[in-house]
Amino acid sequence: MADPEIRSLRTLAEMRRRRGKALEKDLAQQRAELERCMAASEAARTQRDDCIARHQQALEARSRMLDHTFTSAHIRTADLEIETRVSHKGDADKAVRRLESVAQRQQQLVLAAQAAWRRNQERLERFDAQIGAALKARQVQEDEASDEEAEEMATVRVGGRRRQPGDPAGHV
Repeated sequence: MADPEIRSLRTLAEMRRRRGKALEKDLAQQRAELERCMAASEAARTQRDDCIARHQQALEARSRMLDHTFTSAHIRTADLEIETRVSHKGDADKAVRRLESVAQRQQQLVLAAQAAWRRNQERLERFDAQIGAALKARQVQEDEASDEEAEEMATVRVGGRRRQPGDPAGHV
């Protein structure tokens, strides 16, 4: 393979290396975003659990109220508190589902970024293999050429030794 072909392969390989660095950076950003999404999802689950606990406490408070003296205003207040807690719990459930969905989409983006990085690495390895094969082929050609040249020189030397010092050039 000629030198321009090797230079072309090296240029392509260098482009792939630069692309690989960009893909690594993108992959790192995608992973960081996934970690952020997972943390937000975990925080939403914690908040939802807190809302469930508060709803349960409101239900228990209303039940305890029925064991003692109470007015209708107390019952309405307790019922409003329960409704508020149910609403908060529903909102928390929606937030958890939304954030889990975002985290799943982000996980898919991370997997896509990993696949792109792997494909780039495979292409880079193929370019490096082609460059190595081209360099080896060039070295083999150079070795063969130098072997032929050495044989020709040896033939000339051997032919020169057979001639006697007084013989005309070219006659044996």
